[in-house]
Amino acid sequence: MSYAIETVNICKNFNQVKGYKDLILHPFRKKEIIALKDINIQVNKGELFGLLGPNGAGKTTLIKILSGLILPTKGKAYIAGYDVARDGKKARGVIGYVVSEERSFYWRLTGRQNLRFFATLNNLSQSQAEKRIDELIALTGLDNDADRMFKDYSKGMKQRLAIARGLITSPEVLLMDEPTKSLDPSAAQHLKKFIKEKIVGEDRKTVFLATHNLSEAEELCHRIAIINHGKIKACGTLMEIRSLLNTGKRYFVELKDISEDLVNKLYELPSVDKIVCNHSGFSSNNNIEMEITINGNGDISAVIEQIIHSGGKLLSCYPHQTSLGEIFSKVVEEEK
Repeated sequence: MSYAIETVNICKNFNQVKGYKDLILHPFRKKEIIALKDINIQVNKGELFGLLGPNGAGKTTLIKILSGLILPTKGKAYIAGYDVARDGKKARGVIGYVVSEERSFYWRLTGRQNLRFFATLNNLSQSQAEKRIDELIALTGLDNDADRMFKDYSKGMKQRLAIARGLITSPEVLLMDEPTKSLDPSAAQHLKKFIKEKIVGEDRKTVFLATHNLSEAEELCHRIAIINHGKIKACGTLMEIRSLLNTGKRYFVELKDISEDLVNKLYELPSVDKIVCNHSGFSSNNNIEMEITINGNGDISAVIEQIIHSGGKLLSCYPHQTSLGEIFSKVVEEEK
């Protein structure tokens, strides 16, 4: 199968600046920082794939390797089947790159003039460029600001122009590094809808989205890779990651006429890992809510059977899905 993006054992080390002591005592010894270690991911065509991790985890370094801006220390990266190192020109021809802090625009040109300049660099004819620029200005909501100088743009406007530039060649693969970072909530929501419904849904583009925004990744992405300290800790759909990390199954159970003896019996069930009650008292006249965690080998049926057998009255029982935030926290805490 041909992937839109594939990496094979990607590693990246950066030389660290030495202090005076190291320069004198070990002048020829290299001092390196490991930014990425054995990164193996595959992104399908037409997929919205999320790379989730804290600041400094290696997200931007990986995106720079995929875009051809830097080369890996070891390993291979492929875009649409092209080796990024060996077939760099062909690989760059099928990607668009959107960064969170854009500094390469010309500040004394207008937004429209900047887009014309980059369209020319990408060999678009004048008629193609004008048509595409008009489309992108409308799509990114810059209709009223396209003819203002870039130096007068707000951070959000600069970010929207960066997205327009990334899309100017209608690339097959779009690499996005925290695209909503500088946007207000309304603009960010508009952009997320645009990415999901237009770029991926209608145009069937492949989007590789690096972010540390948990809700953004959960809302947008088909699959997610969690990266921390340069290593991929988990990869897959949310359901697959929950299974890989063995986060357990949690249920909210509401009971009437419950006794402390019944709770003790529930604790003794081999399938039950943890029970949290909403208060410490027990009364035949009050309802009580419990959060029950079932281990990976069990199910809730044994709990329900025990409640009924002991004379308890079950009012409701529903599962609690582990959120991406809880999964992410678990990965980071385990690393520590």
